[in-house]
Amino acid sequence: MLVDDFGEAFRFYRDELGLEQGFGAEDDPPYASFAAGDGAVAIFERSGQGETVELREPGDATLLVLEVDDVDAQVARLGYRVVAQPVERSDWGGRVAYVRDPSGNLIELFQTIPMAE
Repeated sequence: MLVDDFGEAFRFYRDELGLEQGFGAEDDPPYASFAAGDGAVAIFERSGQGETVELREPGDATLLVLEVDDVDAQVARLGYRVVAQPVERSDWGGRVAYVRDPSGNLIELFQTIPMAE
């Protein structure tokens, strides 16, 4: 995820989302990673990445999906970060809600539910 304020983003992914810190530190931009299941979520300071590749304007071109055990509990915990309350999407096999990180990146919280037949 490209972020505008590295420290704020670092604290969001570590403290608010509760992802386990991997590489990097809050006070050591421009890159850090966090464990997310079998994968990782990486944050990179937007200005630093812009030195390597021409960036498009930020927006909703990507969606980070994080599988959670209880989407309603996560929404209650994340409070003001929530931009769409939980809704059941049995056609997707999930109950989903959406939050934004401090840089405005869209994140889906996905809880598995029985798939519609």
